[in-house]
Amino acid sequence: MMGGLSRAALALALSVAVQPPGLAVAAERQPTAILIEADSGRALREAEADASRPLGSLGQLMLLLVSLEQAELGLLRLQVPVTLGTAAVSPGAGGFRVPLHAEKAYLFSDLLKAVAVASATDAAVAAAEAMAGSLPACLDLMNARALRLGMRATHYTSVGGIDGGDATTLETTTARDQARLAQALLHHPTVLEWASATGVPFDEGAVVLRNGNQLLGAVRGVDGLQASSVRANQSTSYSVVATARRDALRLVVIVLDAPDTASRYSTAADLLEWGFAHYERIELVRHGEPVNLPVRVLHGSVPQLTPIAGGTLSLLRQRNDERDLQLRYQLPVTVDAPLKRHQAVGEVIVEEKGQLIAVIPLLSPTSVSATGVLDVDLP
Repeated sequence: MMGGLSRAALALALSVAVQPPGLAVAAERQPTAILIEADSGRALREAEADASRPLGSLGQLMLLLVSLEQAELGLLRLQVPVTLGTAAVSPGAGGFRVPLHAEKAYLFSDLLKAVAVASATDAAVAAAEAMAGSLPACLDLMNARALRLGMRATHYTSVGGIDGGDATTLETTTARDQARLAQALLHHPTVLEWASATGVPFDEGAVVLRNGNQLLGAVRGVDGLQASSVRANQSTSYSVVATARRDALRLVVIVLDAPDTASRYSTAADLLEWGFAHYERIELVRHGEPVNLPVRVLHGSVPQLTPIAGGTLSLLRQRNDERDLQLRYQLPVTVDAPLKRHQAVGEVIVEEKGQLIAVIPLLSPTSVSATGVLDVDLP
């Protein structure tokens, strides 16, 4: 639990946290919220998760996703220097600015880091232009990716979050849409390296970027992602997308349109604590781990081998659930050489209450040549 919260803010957080899934919270100005388990995407708690709310700078999370995916495909390099145009140095949208300078070149990765850490509007515009060639082209990529993720309620018209708008100009989203986006973004560990930093030197130390996510260091396991505030209709809306990991369980919480910053963070903190108190992820099989069942090798350069797991299996379970899990190993007593590295030699069968859950292959940890043949590794 975060310290220093007002009694009213804490009551608001608890009122959201205890609501059954899908049930609206009765109050004059309540945030919408959803808590999901990151690996499965399963919603554990939610309150009005499909209600439309202001997007703000949370739109930059899609910019980060598209940029990292483009880099993974080899379509751009994170370490490429970027020379800025006028639009990037003086972006039209509001929000925090580094500031950037037109006469300087910045690494593309540093621009993305400024977005992940400080939600910097000028860095977001610069990264968008560098990634797609122009801001409109970047927005097209972002909207196309949103549709592929099933984010039907979100449409991007900026990368910084339009501030001070009204109902006709304000970008909106839903907590469920942001959960889908956060789950996809977590497939890229780089974003957590950036978003977990509380302070990052930028522009050769001329600026220190401060992270606005106050859950970092306040709630155990939190290591990202982004906080946002947006002014609209003469009021301010506060939101946060946060993720935390404890042991094998990673949770993601989204709180949108809180009336103040304290309730934004207290609601998120209480939902995370509730999730970790009620759920766990049990790791049954881990990729690459040996099983203590050696197999004899006939006519091989080694007399036996110890198979390794060819995949990982973990299960999300409520902590008070009764479990009836069985792991059965199907392995031959002997195998014939030669064997290729990672050649299947058996399998693990996982059942729960007599029902098949998964089949994980067991692999040879190395290649094994046959005796009487040149002792070389097989491809």
